[in-house]
Amino acid sequence: MPGGDSDKGLGANKNEIYLSLENSYQYIDWWHEAIPGEDFEHEGSILTTVFRPGAIYGISNNINLYLTTTFGVRSMEWFGDNVSLHHRDEHSAEDFDNAIGGLLGDSKIIFRYLLKNTGAGDGFRIIIGSGLTIPSKNTLTINPFAKIDGSVVPHRHFSMSDGTYNFNSDFQIFYKRSKNPVFFGGSLSIAKPINENKYSYLPPTSAKAVLNIIYKTFDKIDGAIDLSMGLQSLSLASWDNEPVANSDAIIMTPSFSYLFNLKKGAISIGIQKPYFLEGGYGWNEDDIKETTNAWQLIIAYRSKIK
Repeated sequence: MPGGDSDKGLGANKNEIYLSLENSYQYIDWWHEAIPGEDFEHEGSILTTVFRPGAIYGISNNINLYLTTTFGVRSMEWFGDNVSLHHRDEHSAEDFDNAIGGLLGDSKIIFRYLLKNTGAGDGFRIIIGSGLTIPSKNTLTINPFAKIDGSVVPHRHFSMSDGTYNFNSDFQIFYKRSKNPVFFGGSLSIAKPINENKYSYLPPTSAKAVLNIIYKTFDKIDGAIDLSMGLQSLSLASWDNEPVANSDAIIMTPSFSYLFNLKKGAISIGIQKPYFLEGGYGWNEDDIKETTNAWQLIIAYRSKIK
């Protein structure tokens, strides 16, 4: 499970089934300067809790089917006593003026071709995949940057889904051996929206590369240390064909995880620290000064059931 991704670095033979569950917690402290109409600094936090069950099925020794869906909630805590039309104490499970609330996020269906799959032995695992993201209805329904008669109205900036069908492709290459480092390689994943959603929102195209290296600790529980480095590029998002300021970003994410086997399956517990090298979350009305401090805890489990 390189970098906490339970579907990466693994290929299933014909009729084999692997089940997985990823549980992630992301905490963000954010701040931005005063904006027109609200002459005070804005500050708060976002906590995102996500559960992502998945399954890998070997259609043949060379073709795998990966299915996954997302359940979760995003909660904002607003710091300070000022009343804002842009931010407040709220969470994504509830409806709002411009949002359909709920717990269901996006689902994915991905087919993968195993160019090389050494299984339990030493050697390469080279995998090419492509598929589709299927959105849920729990998304924003009105442009949060829109004004009515020149005035800002109360709105929410976040949801569990972007509401778009996305084309996904990925490429993985890993090498496994019997001495340290026992597993190393990387992956490249691209997610591109096919079109804007029915509410005229077009999310960014995402390209993400992750390099991994795993060392056996040879301790009593046969654990391993996983070190990874991710680099993600996000293009500009748009609402109503207008670009969203500061939504394009380059994010670097180092990760440290500890992996160990259970009686049934294996588990990975990891800490990740995203750094915004450029851009931000695109939740602000203008290109203004802002700071973001984020941490992520990833717990991933994977088990072969057949």
